[in-house]
Formats: sequence, C-alpha cells, structure tokens
Amino acid sequence: MQRINASRTGLQTAFDIAVAPRAALGALRSAPTWGWAFVIAAVLAMVSTLAISPVVGSVFERELRTQIETAPQPAALPPDQRAVLVERQVRFARTAIAFSFVLVPLGLAAGCALQSLVMLIANAIGGGDGTFGKFWALAVNAAVVGSGLASVALTAIVLLRGRDGFGSAAQLGNAVPSLGAFVPANAKAAGAFFGALNVFTLWDGVLLAAGMVVVARLSRATAVVTALLIVLGTGVFPLAGAALGR
Repeated sequence: MQRINASRTGLQTAFDIAVAPRAALGALRSAPTWGWAFVIAAVLAMVSTLAISPVVGSVFERELRTQIETAPQPAALPPDQRAVLVERQVRFARTAIAFSFVLVPLGLAAGCALQSLVMLIANAIGGGDGTFGKFWALAVNAAVVGSGLASVALTAIVLLRGRDGFGSAAQLGNAVPSLGAFVPANAKAAGAFFGALNVFTLWDGVLLAAGMVVVARLSRATAVVTALLIVLGTGVFPLAGAALGR
C-alpha cells in the first residue's frame, strides 16, 4: 500500500510540476519522487524523436549532400567516387537519426545528473539542506517541462511545417520559439546558443530556481544565479557544434 501511495504521489507531482508547481515543489521537499517524471519526460521525447525523424532526416540529408559536394576534397574526386562518398555519408546519417531515440533516456539522465551536481555545489556554497537525491528529483520533474512538453511542442511545429518548411538544420533546431529569434541570421554561433534558450528551457530554469528555494532552503539569489548558469549551459553544446561546423 505504501508503494502504491508513493507511486500515486510521484505521478501527481510529475503532473503538478507543469500546472501547479508550488504544490509539486512542496511535495518534492517531503517526498523526492522522480520515477514517473523520468518515464513521462523520456517517453515524450522518444516519441517526438521518432515522429519527426523523417523530416529531420530529409533536412540533414539535403544539407549534408550540399556540404559534401561543395567541400574541396570531395569536389576533387571523380564523379562516380564522389557519388559513392555522398551516398555512404547519407546512409550513415539516416541510420543515426533513425535510431537516435534509443539514446534519449541516457541523455536525459546525464543532463539531470549534471544539473543535480551543479545544484549540489550551490547548496554547499549557499548553506542549504539539499541532497543529491533531492536535486535529482527536482531536475527530473522539471524535465517533464524542459524535455517532455518541449518535445510535444517541437513535434507539432515540425509536422505542421513539414520537410520543406526548414532550409537547414539550424532552422530545425530553432523551431521552438526561443531567444534565437532576436539574433541576426548571419550570426550562426550566437543563433545556436540563444536558439537553445527556448520557452521551455526558460520555464525549466524557473522551476529549478523555485525548487532550490523550496527543496533545499537556498536563498533566492543563490537559486536564481545557479538556475541561470544551468540554463545558459544548455546553449554551450549547440554553440560548440556551430563553431566546429564552420
């Protein structure tokens, strides 16, 4: 009976994090549940990855063909060898995209663990009473919004616009409304960074900040600064990808 009640509490908390965050954060303070939240966030993200994979594959294939065919080394090859190289790279990209959904739970777990570690460091500096377990539960429940609901929105936008609605992978990455909308189109690095800061990432950050105050009794200033660092950190990987792609 106790396990059933805990399961119900976890499911309710995962639901409340989006619609009644104050109640959810209060529940996490006393019962840091995360199982249902992880399942919800992971399943929504996996279904989204599968649903949009044909569009993603088409956009990446179009861009990949252009990049390979215009690169100096492939351009120097005979036409038949260049065609073989292009098809080999395209097949690899198709396979990677088709099976990328398998990596979603691992990526989700790694992201939440990193966020938990950052919050734990802030807890030590700020003199809070949080633990890694509490911060992990907070990060996973916040991911219902930052990963789960964001995936639902991304799927809706991508399927509505279709494969012809995106001219590049960068446009696809910025499909969800974000701060990247205010960045000039020619500023690719800045666009990649701020494009990662979409409405759901910012919402996730607000939940983390509020959660640190409630769950760990951290000061508002410490919680806000820590959440800001986490949110800005989400733009580092797209920024690095844009830099390497130059």
